[in-house]
Amino acid sequence: MRKVLCVCAVVVALCSPAMSAGRQEMKRMGVFLSNFTELGMYDVDAEDISDAELVRFGIWHNYVNNYRTRIEDCPDGEGCPYGWKVIRSSHVAGSVKKYFDLELGHVSIEGGHYDGRYYHFMPADGEIPYYADVQEVSQRGRVITMRGELYSSEDRDDRPATFTATAKPYRYDGKDTWALLTLKTKWRR
Repeated sequence: MRKVLCVCAVVVALCSPAMSAGRQEMKRMGVFLSNFTELGMYDVDAEDISDAELVRFGIWHNYVNNYRTRIEDCPDGEGCPYGWKVIRSSHVAGSVKKYFDLELGHVSIEGGHYDGRYYHFMPADGEIPYYADVQEVSQRGRVITMRGELYSSEDRDDRPATFTATAKPYRYDGKDTWALLTLKTKWRR
């Protein structure tokens, strides 16, 4: 009987959809995933993502979250032909490494000219962002699965979609974090 209970306990531990993630940890996971959803990245597969999509993520992630510390005026002033804001390419590459654990191949993209040192772009604001509320977490091997709902930044009760995301835990810059593997969103409306 003791052997059966022990085997049952192991099976439950290995197959259990719930991980020992507390509310604070799920909140951290929601903030992590919101770095993608606030940019309109609702369906992502890190294995298939292009350098252009990664560059776009790196530019706009920093524009939204690090404007004061990483976004600069174009050194050429108003005569800058590619946009009057710039970000150092090292900041773009660092964000890609932090959130995807991928090395970036620097390329110019539509709306983001690469000059070898900076990405030049035109700033834009206006869309209502959606954030991630992680409600369920499970782990299989080194892959964590997070499920939950998206909510509007203007109305937390406005929850137009559910999502499932997978990520791998790793250390970046001495801190425990995750690297996104996939994010799939299912819209209700």
